[in-house]
Amino acid sequence: MRRGIATLTALAVTTAALAILTRPLIHSLGADTVAVELGIQPAPSARARLIDEHVLEGVESRSFNRELRLRLDRAPRTVRLDPFHIDRCEVRQIDFERFSKWRREKHGEPERASALVSTSTGHRVAGLLNSPATGVDFFAASLYCETLGGRLPWAEEFEAAAGGREGRLYPWGDAFDPGAWPYLDAYRNASRPCGSYPPAASPQGVQDLGNNAMEWSAGSLAEAPGARRPAAHGAPAVRARSRALYALNAAWLRIRPATRSHHLGFRCVYDESPGKRPWGDRAAESVRIEGGEFPLGLPPDARLARLALILPDSQLRDARALLASSRQNERRIALGRCEVSRAQYRAFLDDPLARAGMFANREQPAGEDYVPVDWQRQLESPELPVTGIDWWAADAFARWAGGRLPRLEEWQLAAAGPAAHLHPWGNRYDPAAAVTADLARQGPRPCPVEDGRDASAAGVLHLAGNVSEWTQSVAVDGGNYAMWVQGGNWLLPGRETTRSSFGRLVPLNHRSPGIGLRVVYD
Repeated sequence: MRRGIATLTALAVTTAALAILTRPLIHSLGADTVAVELGIQPAPSARARLIDEHVLEGVESRSFNRELRLRLDRAPRTVRLDPFHIDRCEVRQIDFERFSKWRREKHGEPERASALVSTSTGHRVAGLLNSPATGVDFFAASLYCETLGGRLPWAEEFEAAAGGREGRLYPWGDAFDPGAWPYLDAYRNASRPCGSYPPAASPQGVQDLGNNAMEWSAGSLAEAPGARRPAAHGAPAVRARSRALYALNAAWLRIRPATRSHHLGFRCVYDESPGKRPWGDRAAESVRIEGGEFPLGLPPDARLARLALILPDSQLRDARALLASSRQNERRIALGRCEVSRAQYRAFLDDPLARAGMFANREQPAGEDYVPVDWQRQLESPELPVTGIDWWAADAFARWAGGRLPRLEEWQLAAAGPAAHLHPWGNRYDPAAAVTADLARQGPRPCPVEDGRDASAAGVLHLAGNVSEWTQSVAVDGGNYAMWVQGGNWLLPGRETTRSSFGRLVPLNHRSPGIGLRVVYD
């Protein structure tokens, strides 16, 4: 009798053990997953690969900063421009001083006595009157050009003159040439006579568009007239590191019109060839730029450059790990096509082993309750994603299902895809693609759905919206541990939150109607 009881007991223990071991396997075999290869593939075009390599160098040298992010935030586009003439050289210091003297003699002192005086007095002292006229603000530069019957260039005209119809990365071509900056001293690099380095000229013969002094433009035609802000073009001589990025034709920066700098000059553009200067000097030498369509901005297939604009420094530092190599191409995960539904989560709650804590994280605090907030109401729509669970519950469910929560970088790479898309579906924001607060109809949606626009390249759904998702990546926020939650949700506006990189740190015990989970199956 005792032997029979012992046998039955052993059999029960063995059966329970097998259930514990095989239950996750059974769950994972039945999961609806998508095979996702992790890693940003090299850009198809040589131009984009060159830019991405320069971005990688800048990131690894710790010189990729906020200014570069602002300069490189230039989406690709094509514009049609009428023909125009542009000064072959930057306006010289001596030309601006003659203009200032003529203006004072003809019109008297301006309202601001120093308005037409260059603050780069070192040029005069050093006898560098053939160097660019720097230390001049936007208003003085504009007045100079208007006096000659011209104007400051639009940002599109400046970029078109530098890149041509073929969309060169630099005025001289696609390969960066450091010879345009021969000195260690920034002041000397920004105060050289026109054409001191002939290889830096454009094929049309326009000199120093990317080097010497930076230059004013009147801002972008793409902006509303009342919102246009002046911009600075060309590489700032004071930036010795990542100069290959600063010198890109597309890397211009909006600045305040009152700015004066020893490294900022200007040149003029004209609808017709300019005439003789009114102070009796010869006419400015100009180059005609034929009208037509010009590609502007970064190449459309640039990838690291695009990610670098949106990833925080803490994630960008390991940029090389985001790339797909022959070894890293083997990084593949099976990711749930959809978020975990309420029906799936109910099965977890109904499992006595789950209720007994068999799948709990070993750090889980005592008294943890896996039941979601407002659970009875949620059960009225079992096809919708489960929400109102904290991280401990999400982690336990993933273990019970035979998987785990995704790591931060896995989630981001899955959303961005091999082409490093800004949004899971591509690079253009579509306000109707994801389930966010911008939609007229509020609330989460079931998955899958007929409208599958919120889909990654691999076919993973609802990464941009619907509900945000817990990950297993931890960080310290305000002196306390917090977990990364990724993706937008139906409670948040969508323009920024649908980006593939969007996430925020959330306390482990936080419960929200906008946060659910998705499972990775190794």
